[in-house]
Amino acid sequence: MKICLWIAGVGCLLSVFGIFLPISAWESVAKYFGIESLHLPDSPLVEYAVRLMSATYAAAGVFYIILALRPMEYGLLVPFSGLAAVFVGVVCAITGLAVGMPLLWFLGDSTSCTVLGVLILVFWRLARR
Repeated sequence: MKICLWIAGVGCLLSVFGIFLPISAWESVAKYFGIESLHLPDSPLVEYAVRLMSATYAAAGVFYIILALRPMEYGLLVPFSGLAAVFVGVVCAITGLAVGMPLLWFLGDSTSCTVLGVLILVFWRLARR
């Protein structure tokens, strides 16, 4: 369980780079994953939303790391974190499919969130026995 929480925490914390990267870097990452047609609109709203999303994921990463330090002391927050990860994974999958994104672009987020969330829930249940 601790390992899963650490993986989730570090994975989420990696999004902190999105707060500071220029839009051209985001587009380069998209091209690396095979989305040649991605051109983010030059809009304050788009830039605000992406930077806010990155900051939110970074904050969630801190939350997961705090839980990983002493998971048995945080009661229902640990299984809640697992359920939250599963929820985000399912939303990523549904949204990615609905908007027609290539699988490579959203499958990593969707799969990692869902699998880590389920593992957190399973290990939490085992640890409480």
